[in-house]
Amino acid sequence: MFNPLAELSALDQRVLCDLAAQYPIKLTLEAKTTGMPLWQLLIERLNLSPTLAQTLMVRGAIWINSVRVNNPLAEAPPEGELVVHTPPAGLYVNPVVTPSDILFEDEWILVLNKPAAWYSVATPWDTFGHLEGALQRFFLQRDGEAVPFHLVHRLDHGTSGALIVSKNPSLNSRFQRMFNEGRVQKTYLALCSGVPDWTELEVVTGHSRGEFGLWSVYPEAMIDQLYGPKDRRVRRAHTSFSVQAVGNEAALLAARLHTGRTHQIRLHAKHVGHPLVGDQRYGGVTQFGNISIPDQLLHAAWLQFPHPRYGSTLELIAPVPRVWHAVGAAVGIDLQTGLLKEGYSAP
Repeated sequence: MFNPLAELSALDQRVLCDLAAQYPIKLTLEAKTTGMPLWQLLIERLNLSPTLAQTLMVRGAIWINSVRVNNPLAEAPPEGELVVHTPPAGLYVNPVVTPSDILFEDEWILVLNKPAAWYSVATPWDTFGHLEGALQRFFLQRDGEAVPFHLVHRLDHGTSGALIVSKNPSLNSRFQRMFNEGRVQKTYLALCSGVPDWTELEVVTGHSRGEFGLWSVYPEAMIDQLYGPKDRRVRRAHTSFSVQAVGNEAALLAARLHTGRTHQIRLHAKHVGHPLVGDQRYGGVTQFGNISIPDQLLHAAWLQFPHPRYGSTLELIAPVPRVWHAVGAAVGIDLQTGLLKEGYSAP
């Protein structure tokens, strides 16, 4: 059986990087290829090795007529469009959960300190290299059996920190109610570009998809209105910011979420003129000296919620990734002092 997590050869890795640079790759299927194994079709049409073709198949990177096809024995239909989805920069990630990643665990729940480079769930190019897949493999290896876990919430790719996992389906609806009722409190740490001229700030805006489906900020007056050609509803987004420490051209912020919109902190940071360091999508600084920052420096640092089974209050702290200390030193921020100022508590 082909191992979807097997490492690619150096040559296959270079070819995958070339494919990623050409994304999206679309192939028109014709009658003459009907019944041909898709992995062979990929070899012929894209000049791939059998290993790379099979890797793309089993990892779920191949879509036909907008439907994912990851059966390695699948054959080409008489007609249609085949799209090859490739990982950004041509790099597949194979995350591995270790005991050191776990902040808390009992028979009911697990809280994980998610690394920034991990996706929370499957992507268009990969059904294996994400947190859900890593947790599934972790439980099978450690416990010898599958665990019916569920990610209670998600963190963006590039965002690190505390993430709650339910290990019993009976808790899933309870967690949903807890989030809806505001009983799950989260404080994020964020390193922003530039130094704010305020120490505390409440940001309330509208939030919805804008042009080309990208998330955008809208005026507060538009909350609950329908907007755009698809009549998308503008939702309320509310974030509390407080400055923890300032340095050269950057500042350390604590951000408290009152609503949980997609990219909310990142959008609000940009909205107030201080996009997050490393946030290429929203205009953040990506280089300080000789340090390149590939992802937004946003970390779910502090988490407090009632245990859904016992009712006792859990308060958890997720240590920041190592890169934060390097960037902090580069911008002249005593990161440890900044972290201790709030003790990771809500602003």
